[in-house]
Formats: sequence, C-alpha cells, structure tokens
Amino acid sequence: MEYEYAVTCTYDSEAKPKWSGRFDNALEAVNCFNKFIDHGFANEYSTVNLAEPNGKLHTKILYRNGTVGGK
Repeated sequence: MEYEYAVTCTYDSEAKPKWSGRFDNALEAVNCFNKFIDHGFANEYSTVNLAEPNGKLHTKILYRNGTVGGK
C-alpha cells in the first residue's frame, strides 16, 4: 500500500516532528489534522502540517496562549 497523505506535528523549533502519520486517503488525513487543537507538550507552539500528494501543504500553528495561526 502506498501512502499519499502525511500529517506531522513539530514542537517549537525542533528539527524533527514529535509525531507523524501517513494515510492513503484524504478523509482520514483531514480528520487527523483536525484533531490537533492545542499546543500539546510544546513550550510555546506546535506546528501541524498536512501534505497532499500534489505537493500542497496545509499548516496550522497552535500557540500556548490559545491562538491559532496558519500559512
């Protein structure tokens, strides 16, 4: 089975993700991406990415103070 979608979560400015998941369909990947709702155990922020097979990248940044940013 080939995985086409990837979701990663990185804390603060670390080089490697704390968590990553690979999915073979868009619905599972989007559902996973949407489950990230706070900064988790990061000191200041966590960055969550959803990568599509066409190269498009969706990003949300979850800050410690509760705000959410995105690119």
